[in-house]
Amino acid sequence: MPPSELYQTICNTFTAEKWQYAEVEGREVIQVGFEAHHTRVNMHIQAFPELSAISVVSEYSTGTKEPARRERLAELAMRCNEMLTVGNFEMRWELGVLVFRATNLFPTPQGNPEIIKGLVHTTVSEMDRIAPILSMILTTEGAELAGLDIPGLLNREDLLPQPPEENS
Repeated sequence: MPPSELYQTICNTFTAEKWQYAEVEGREVIQVGFEAHHTRVNMHIQAFPELSAISVVSEYSTGTKEPARRERLAELAMRCNEMLTVGNFEMRWELGVLVFRATNLFPTPQGNPEIIKGLVHTTVSEMDRIAPILSMILTTEGAELAGLDIPGLLNREDLLPQPPEENS
């Protein structure tokens, strides 16, 4: 069966942007990794041609099964979600995995390269934005872990990368 128009648009978009990717054999899924400011963001993009939808998903495996850490990770996900317009954080509780997922339904079967690029940029940005806070949650112990001010950390501008300067 030939690839769907939507999957072809995803691959063409990545090729046009010179983003290297790997195709998952037998599925309309690509895998890619980006070096961001704080961390490497690995993701997969899946086409759902029957819905004219794509899903862009990145996972951060913490490997923690400690209840106190998982609770702080869940709080981080919930507080981030309160601020998001596109995408959402989820947690695979048993595995200690934090997931960012952005999905879009297209009005046409071929999708839209600009929206695809936007979803990829959003996913990289959101995972990179929380990387320093994830690190703090994973390395802080005891009472200090319980006392971490997640809302305060999310508001710290010194944890954000500087936007590129525009050429005038």
